[in-house]
Amino acid sequence: MNKLEKILGVPFPNKTIIINATNTTNKVKKNSIFFGLQGTQVHGSKYIEKALDLGASIAVHDDPNFKSNLKNIFYVKNIAKSQNDSFKSSKLFFFLEELSGMKDKNFIIHAFTGTNGKTSSAFLCHQLIRKQRIKKDSLYIGTLGTQFNEEIINQSISLKTTPDLFEYFEILKFYNLKDDTNICIEISSHALDQKRLFDIRSMASSALLNIGKDHLDYHKNISAYRDTKFQIFNQITLINLIDDELKPSAVKRGVQSLISISNKNELSNIFYKIIESSIQKTIFEITTDKSFDGMRRKYKFSCLLFPEFNINNLVFAISSIYKGYDEFSEHKVNDLSYLKLPRGRSELINDLPKNIIIDYAHNPDSFKLFLSSIKNYFNNLVIVFGCGGERDKLKRPEMLKIATENSNQVIFTSDNSRSESFYDIFKDASNGNKIDDVLAIEDRKDAIIYASTLIGDNDCLVILGKGHEETQEIDGKIIRFSDHEVINEIYK
Repeated sequence: MNKLEKILGVPFPNKTIIINATNTTNKVKKNSIFFGLQGTQVHGSKYIEKALDLGASIAVHDDPNFKSNLKNIFYVKNIAKSQNDSFKSSKLFFFLEELSGMKDKNFIIHAFTGTNGKTSSAFLCHQLIRKQRIKKDSLYIGTLGTQFNEEIINQSISLKTTPDLFEYFEILKFYNLKDDTNICIEISSHALDQKRLFDIRSMASSALLNIGKDHLDYHKNISAYRDTKFQIFNQITLINLIDDELKPSAVKRGVQSLISISNKNELSNIFYKIIESSIQKTIFEITTDKSFDGMRRKYKFSCLLFPEFNINNLVFAISSIYKGYDEFSEHKVNDLSYLKLPRGRSELINDLPKNIIIDYAHNPDSFKLFLSSIKNYFNNLVIVFGCGGERDKLKRPEMLKIATENSNQVIFTSDNSRSESFYDIFKDASNGNKIDDVLAIEDRKDAIIYASTLIGDNDCLVILGKGHEETQEIDGKIIRFSDHEVINEIYK
């Protein structure tokens, strides 16, 4: 038996060729091995016949109710189940590791989760590793796609915030990663609940930035959502970072060895203070206790990031690099002006005659955090936003309330209405709110164009919800749409 057969414990038919592994028929090609596993809705064994018709040479499943006499279909019990007692990963993990050529390679993984900020923190961490650590190799994986070192962002492998195990190894193989490559990865609540990457037993750092209210259409209630977020600490990590206010809840859940981060509690393990903040420059200070090297130390930094909550994301990024403070000097201002936020995150569009900011905020907590911070920089705010169709309806009126309280004009528009009527979504958002000064314009382009006529030199147009995205989903159709392109049409 070859190595792949030994891992699964089954003999392949003679002359079997396997070039890739997948659990979706969308990625089956000639000489694939198809894994029929339990999905969120149905068991993947349902698609085995289709996978073989598409060219798969072998199918493997763990469904005891699926029967077949074909010699290229194999039942392997608990193939995707991790062996928790021995902290050993699943057979599936070892198979994909071997097939992808990643076996025996050690990756330094920095994981980030949180209702808000995980994309920014992971992306900033990726940049810090490249600049501060003598250009060590780094791979970013998350909502934006993937980026190896300074290559262009790639969205061809996975469009999920967090890839599943098959996509994860597909990404590693695509970039042919070397030993000791850093990986900065976002971990969504869906991924934690589905244990997509639970087989990755050891991480250099895990960070829980915050827990707000989001994805309750999936998790059903805030308690289940919170419990899911805390699962990021279930894996072996060298350093566990957490927002100081969440630490008591984590301790109650039995989470140990937590390093807390705060800009309110000076007794937290890592305390930061913003000294100066503007849209041109921010200066902040970090004080660390003895958790890192037995000494209490103080560092000062300057960067181009704003508003203030992005400094929180940056502090988590800096702290996630194990012993990362060794890279900085205590005796001068450490210049981080090279850092850039991801596209569509607190993005003040450059070289325009007016102030325009595009941001991905799409839930009540991110709305409140972003708008309450950003309004301090401008005389007036004009806000364009919408609410997604077929998603949590309870957050719609909250988002509109926060928008009206923090602006001079709100224009409600479409944002992935899906199969819902735009005006039904607006009606939900209007519930309990004063909407006399709220304008509903269904066409998002028209809404942005009109809003741009309402701002003066010291005002700001804030476009929320889609950020970097370049599509809209309306009436079951995916159409190309970019907030950035609309702004470019208006001003350039």
